[in-house]
Amino acid sequence: MLGVLLVLGATVLGARLAATSDDTVEYWSLKQDVRPGDPVVDGDLTPTRVRLSGGAAGNYVRTDEEFAAPLDQLVWAHDMASGSLVGKDALVARSTQSRSQLPLSVTDGAAPADLARGDLVDVWVGPGPGDEPTGKAVRVLESVRVLQTGGEAAAASGSLAQTVLVDVAREQMQQTVISTVAAGHVTLVRVS
Repeated sequence: MLGVLLVLGATVLGARLAATSDDTVEYWSLKQDVRPGDPVVDGDLTPTRVRLSGGAAGNYVRTDEEFAAPLDQLVWAHDMASGSLVGKDALVARSTQSRSQLPLSVTDGAAPADLARGDLVDVWVGPGPGDEPTGKAVRVLESVRVLQTGGEAAAASGSLAQTVLVDVAREQMQQTVISTVAAGHVTLVRVS
């Protein structure tokens, strides 16, 4: 009887010690994939208990920490897959600047073949194929985010051009930018 009590006591004591020595911490992770610029919603987030070592722990958002702003004022900074831990650099404040959406007509071969929503691009305008090379190419917009590509629609219709929609701060939207992209050959160069 004494042996059974000792074994039972050791088991209970061991379980209690194991429970109190749990050094996992609860962090936010993603329930689904997110894209850059998507609004952050509560349904995207789920708590996950993990053990992070060293300095890595400070790179992720714990569930007991406050976000930099209310969720309705945040957007995702970059692509993240479902199940990923939410890094502190993954959430950015929704821009307080006035924004515009600028459609660009981009011919086949004048943009990366795998151009996707969320990519950052520089917009260059110059003479097109077959034009007289009288002027140099000029960068009219720098590091603008792609909101939508028309590659699939262009391919389906057999068009040699696609319409790419980019996000531009209103102060960048000058009449000269609009007239330049409308009159010249647009080339997109991915910068990120």
